[in-house]
Amino acid sequence: MLRIYSYYIKKIFRTKTVVFWGLAFPIILGSLFYFAFGSIYGQQSSRAMKVAIVGYGAESHAFVKVLEGLTYENGNKMMDLTFTTEDAARAMLRLDAAGDKQAKAVFGSDIEKDETGETKRVIGIIKIGSDGSVTLTIAENDMYQSILAGIVSSYRAKADLLADSAQRGEEAFAKAEASVAKDMEYVVSQGAQGENKDPYVPYFYNLIAMMCMLASTNILDAVVSLQPNCSNTGLRVGASGVSKFKFEAGVILAVLTFQLICMGIALFYLLGILKIRFGGEIPMIIVTSVLGVLMGCGLGYFVSHIGRFTYGVKNTILTLITMGGGAISGLYAVQLKAVVEESAPIINRINPMSVITDAFYSLNMFGVGDRYFRAIITMLALTAGLFLLGAVLSRRNQYESL
Repeated sequence: MLRIYSYYIKKIFRTKTVVFWGLAFPIILGSLFYFAFGSIYGQQSSRAMKVAIVGYGAESHAFVKVLEGLTYENGNKMMDLTFTTEDAARAMLRLDAAGDKQAKAVFGSDIEKDETGETKRVIGIIKIGSDGSVTLTIAENDMYQSILAGIVSSYRAKADLLADSAQRGEEAFAKAEASVAKDMEYVVSQGAQGENKDPYVPYFYNLIAMMCMLASTNILDAVVSLQPNCSNTGLRVGASGVSKFKFEAGVILAVLTFQLICMGIALFYLLGILKIRFGGEIPMIIVTSVLGVLMGCGLGYFVSHIGRFTYGVKNTILTLITMGGGAISGLYAVQLKAVVEESAPIINRINPMSVITDAFYSLNMFGVGDRYFRAIITMLALTAGLFLLGAVLSRRNQYESL
């Protein structure tokens, strides 16, 4: 088996197309993702949240003062506050392409313009009551609205502290105000769960998943070449005295070695050079990637033993599984995975690429926990099942004459 392993590992590294698709192509695609998406999130992640403030004397309210002092880590202001009337604020909140002209006609100059000269849209309205109460109105419920709601809730929890501090003097009030501001900054930093909030990082998850699935193609090429009905090499292997198990084991280990080397280089490039933050600890990222490669090998081994079809037919079956699985997992459009999860979640549970991307997503968003372990257990179960089915089908394939 060692001689078979040595022969095939040399053959793989000497095959230029295999090296290109296994190593060069993922690095090229990762670089394109980086340059295409790298600057977009950097520009959006510290964008000021446009909020309308209404209420008599709102400018001097303690909560508003805290909002004006909030900043991101890079020093940019978190809030773009507009002090206006309640009617104008509601118009700015519900502005859209259809209602823009109507809002301008009704409220005219009451509606503030943004830096581009367009009618300003706000993500929420904060109303300061005559009794000092704070209420929030939002029209949607995305990341920024959730952060804003968390800030308001945090303030309400500290409102009594601020009120008591104001009665004890300016110094006590300043300390309380700083404490509240710190709590609100924490709300902002944790508003989108996960170590990396970049909405484009799932494309890199799918890139790793694609590399894992490339192992299935290389396994298919190698194992099918050992089958007597598919190649002259298979005829010689079938007529030799060496057991089929040893041949297949040597081939699988060779492909696995090649794919792990490619994966290691790709991860070093993405994490070390491009500085992509996958979320989670690097050892867990490596473990997830290795298990993904093993699952890819299992898929290729299983498909290579489906019936006595020709290589072309088996390759078509595998391509449909991997390319279709890539589309469903969000390789071409990240939103598609969520659509499948809502309409047919069982597909995401058995689709190898979806399972791999879900493991990375769980690691980033929730850390090492129940959801991550569920993904890992699913990967292990699919890998074992695919190798077991492949072994059963391999034993059933017998040839009356060679």
